[in-house]
Amino acid sequence: MASIAQNFGDNNDILYKIDRFFTRFIGCGLLKKCGITKMADAAASDTLVYEYCDNPILRIVGSNPIISKVLEKCVCAKDLLLDKILVGFLDSTPFRMFKHGDFFREYKKDTFYRFDLLPKANWERLQTETAANVIKEVESATTQQHVNCMIFDDSLYQRTSGKSTELCGVVRDHNDNRNRRGYRMMTGAWTNGEITVPVSQTLLTTKNPDLMIGPDHSLDRRTLRGKRRAMAKETGTDSVKRMVQQAKKADIPFDYILFDTWFSNPSMVVSLKNAGSDVIAMLKKNNTKYIYHDRMHDSDVVRNITEIYRCNRKRRGRSKYLLSIEVIVMDSEGNSIQAKLVYARNRNDRKDWVCFICTDLDLDEEDVLRIYTMRWKIEVYFKVCKQYLKLRTECHSTSYDAITSHMVIVSIRYMIIALDRYYNTDLGSIEDLIYIAQRDVINDMLTQSIVLIINLLLESVQECLGISETQICQMLDVFMDKLPAEWKGKLCISEKT
Repeated sequence: MASIAQNFGDNNDILYKIDRFFTRFIGCGLLKKCGITKMADAAASDTLVYEYCDNPILRIVGSNPIISKVLEKCVCAKDLLLDKILVGFLDSTPFRMFKHGDFFREYKKDTFYRFDLLPKANWERLQTETAANVIKEVESATTQQHVNCMIFDDSLYQRTSGKSTELCGVVRDHNDNRNRRGYRMMTGAWTNGEITVPVSQTLLTTKNPDLMIGPDHSLDRRTLRGKRRAMAKETGTDSVKRMVQQAKKADIPFDYILFDTWFSNPSMVVSLKNAGSDVIAMLKKNNTKYIYHDRMHDSDVVRNITEIYRCNRKRRGRSKYLLSIEVIVMDSEGNSIQAKLVYARNRNDRKDWVCFICTDLDLDEEDVLRIYTMRWKIEVYFKVCKQYLKLRTECHSTSYDAITSHMVIVSIRYMIIALDRYYNTDLGSIEDLIYIAQRDVINDMLTQSIVLIINLLLESVQECLGISETQICQMLDVFMDKLPAEWKGKLCISEKT
């Protein structure tokens, strides 16, 4: 990070935040456990000549070409990861920066892109353990009583042309109920109401071979890449169950699991409750039956949520909920649990109603409605990643591993911004922080370029006219006096020349 700081200046805020985040929550030890290691720099394709680092062995034996071919130049995994995170806050793309020679460090373009294709890199574990470290610090700094929740939802990761993109298929977009090319980005995020941390993600594709557009290569299921492709063909409910187990294994504390109507089927609710996790979810107005006790006839009846609403007396006045009733939820295998249905008015249509299910019978009805509103945090995460953190526009690779790597790196960018907003709540929204970070990076790059131009101009004047160092300093003092006040602090040229 020091080399980047020299290029951008010593007072850049976003660089300091990225470096501090890596030191506190990731570290080189976690990268090694996840199989993310250093890489040999790419060879020049035309001359096939390797570049080499300053190696102690070469200092002893000298520049021996035979030994040099063995000791290739290596790029640190930390440097590559930090560069991947940093490019998300720039307006320019890595391709253009490499093309014009403006990239942060001196290594090949292919090395930067091959970093996403490390065969033993466990990107999913990197995201989960990084999120767990962030959550532990947030929880240690929180003293008041609060509720922790895990939120699960999916969002469309669209690809305009997926014929050559690995495992790209036709998936359903829940926003407009249309089929799109791409993946379903299944995401599990942790929230305490103040900060949202993406814990785990999977790009789901279709199981139907007729809907599979991209190539589907068969790999060994025992390898990491094979397991990743097997997870891509899971159903949404199986993926949620797996992510819940991963969150528990990482010791992530949560009280309730929140999700929308797409996952609130009886089998999901029953399985999560039997696994020790309480659920709060919105229900669809369909024909799913629930067993409840009819007090009027003093018997158990089986009805759907619409029939239950019609057959029971609602609360009057300005109550926050209309009806609350205990039911028995049963899955297709005969397993059953007790739950509570809470009906409330629909905000968009006051004559309509919505229904929520909660497996914690001791939780107050108003608390059920209040906790469920936290589910909207994951929708904010999807918007920020797609609109501001280059989730869809930065990665053009056709490899499923590279797309997974890009998705994890985008989630780490979000953690950095979200954590900064959590500790500085007066700075505004996450979108404002992203704009501030982009502005700081661009301003520092511009300042450094101006300093470089002025230094070269002064050296050229000294060589052509043969003037002394004293005259150069006098010329520089006159130039600095004519600058505006805000530029004098940025261009500390007198100390550098």
